[in-house]
Parts: sequence; structure tokens; C-alpha cells
Amino acid sequence: MNRRRAPFVGAVLLFLPLFAACVSVTNPDGWAAPVIDGQDVYVSTSKGHISAVTLQDGDSATARWTFPDKDIDADDKIEPEAIYGDPVVDGDRVYIATFSAGVFALNKADGRPAWPLNGTNASKIKGNIAGGLALANGILYFGTTEGRLYAWNASDGTPAWPEPKRFDRGIWATPVALGENLYVATMSGELHALSLADGSPAWIDPFVATGAIADLVALEDNRLFVPSINRHVYILNAEDGTVLADYRARDWVWTEPAVDGSRVFFGDFGGHVYGLDITSGPSQLWEPASVEGERVKAGAAVIGDVLVIADRSPTVTFINATTGEVLNRVPIDDAGTVRSNVHAGDGFAYVLTTKGRLYRANPQNYSVAEISLTGVKK
Repeated sequence: MNRRRAPFVGAVLLFLPLFAACVSVTNPDGWAAPVIDGQDVYVSTSKGHISAVTLQDGDSATARWTFPDKDIDADDKIEPEAIYGDPVVDGDRVYIATFSAGVFALNKADGRPAWPLNGTNASKIKGNIAGGLALANGILYFGTTEGRLYAWNASDGTPAWPEPKRFDRGIWATPVALGENLYVATMSGELHALSLADGSPAWIDPFVATGAIADLVALEDNRLFVPSINRHVYILNAEDGTVLADYRARDWVWTEPAVDGSRVFFGDFGGHVYGLDITSGPSQLWEPASVEGERVKAGAAVIGDVLVIADRSPTVTFINATTGEVLNRVPIDDAGTVRSNVHAGDGFAYVLTTKGRLYRANPQNYSVAEISLTGVKK
């Protein structure tokens, strides 16, 4: 493919201080989403702690375990600070990437590390981890704020590559494994495709946007959803990196989309919510809906024909996915803000706040109820 360069690539540098504030090295908050696995929900509650909570009848949940657990001597010196990427649940393990303490494989049954704690984590990582993990063919891939891409064997945490791959700027988007390739975005606006077989380039040249790429999502039909702080959302052909669609939003887009077939839904930093048909074009399903100017970092969820989206205020908004009509807005009081993606499960949408409070949104009656978390250590 032809290397795509924009005339204002240098402008990316002007925006990096704001991004550094969003992922603060002095007070990282994290924005891992609640991940649902049957009756269990894995939630990041505070300072990089993760808890496995079991949903009960009604609006309550009880923690089975929390990691790290300060009551256990082996965990006493682990300071994860934050978790930015969603936990990865695979078989009998839960994998997490922490901001400053490294990557862990936890046993689902008791939350104890399946790898040795010494010699496999933060000491071997250059930079912090502001994204999540991609798991493919038994290998975990993750990037760092120093522009390093690591590949570790999921079985024991040992390196799968002799050395990490190096990129020009930080990697904040979770890498994406799709087909035979791994896709890696950088804060300089480059998107690279690497062969999962040997890590070699799969495209002749990277795709280059005019703004940082801080999120990345695989779509159906071998396509990629690529949002950028240049206010554009690109739909790329994952095979060769060509642009299939280019949509200009009204403000920065730093979020994952809710996907329903050929329809994608997402918000921007100006409080606009979009519905697009990406069959071709793309084309707007409706004029952008409003969440009254509140920044949208959290990815939305679509359940049936109802879009559930949470903003930083925080307020949960229910939108008709066909017409764009705002059906209801439910403020959440004294809960911090919402930056983590909204996830769907059992016909509900689950919302986690930066204060570690978990809510369940009902798309049937457009209501929101807090799930009382019992036994969660923060």
C-alpha cells in the first residue's frame, strides 16, 4: 500500500500533553471494563485491583477474590496502580495488564497468580502499560508508553520473542489479533500490521493518520475500526491497510464502537453520539445525538434496538439505535466518572465507574440500578 501521510502530522505532538493527563503517570486511574463470564463479573475496583464478583438475585454481587490481596504476603509489594485494558478470560485463567506492575495470569478459581511473581513482570518491561492484552495462538501481546511491543507465552509468562518490537511512539491502544496478523497503533498516528507467525511486517508500509490512534477494534469482514484525535474515524481493509471509509466526527474520537452487523455506534469528546452504516460510504443512520456536551470515552453497548452509552458526568443515556432518539438519561450521583467500556450481558448493560461502583442498565425500561458489591477489597 502507499504510505498515507497527512500534512499536519506534527500537530500530533501538540496533543500529547493532554493525552498524558488522561493517562497520568502521577495518579493513574485506569478504565478497564467489567468483563462478564457466566455469573461472574471481573471488575477493576481501584488502584489496579481486580475482583471476581458473583452476581446474586437482585442488585447485589459478592466477591470471590481480589488481586492483589494485601492480606497475602506474596502480594504485599505489588503496586499495579491501574488497569487500562479489559481482563482477558481464557479457559481457567484471567489475564490482566497493569499500568506499572506488569502482566499477570490469575487462576479463575481463587485469583492467585499462575506464573511466578519474580522475574517475569515489571522488571522486564520498558514503560507503563496504558492498554490491554491481545491473546492469539497461546501468546499474549501488549504495548507500552515507551513504544515497545511485547509477546509473552500465556502458559508461563516467558518471552515468545527474543526482543520486543520497537516503535517511534507509545502504544496506548490494545493490539488487535485478526486472522494471521497483529495490528499495532501508535500515538504518532501509525497503524502497523505484523505477521503473527514471526512478527515481520504484513503491510508494505503502515497506515498513517494525522492524529494519535489511542484505540483500535476489529470488525467483521476483515476490517478495522480506527479512531483518531484528528476527529476522523477510518474503516480499513485489514488485508492491506487501504481506507474503505473515512468519517469526520465533530470532535475527538477515543473509544470503541458498539457493533451491530453493518452498524457502528460511538461517541466523541464533544458529547455527540453517532450511528453509521459502514456497508459503504459510510452513511449516517441519523443526525448525531447529544449527551449535552459531556465527553464520551466509554465504548457503548447495543442491546436489541437500544444503544446504551455512558459519559464522564456520569450519566447513562438510552438511545433508539434506529432513529437516534434519546429515550432517557439517568445521572449517576457521587460515583466518579465513566471511562471504561459499557459491556452487555444477559440482556443488560454493565457500567463501571472510576470509584469502582458497578451499575446495571436495563434497556427494557431505560433504568439504571447500582449493584452492591460485597467483600470487595480496594
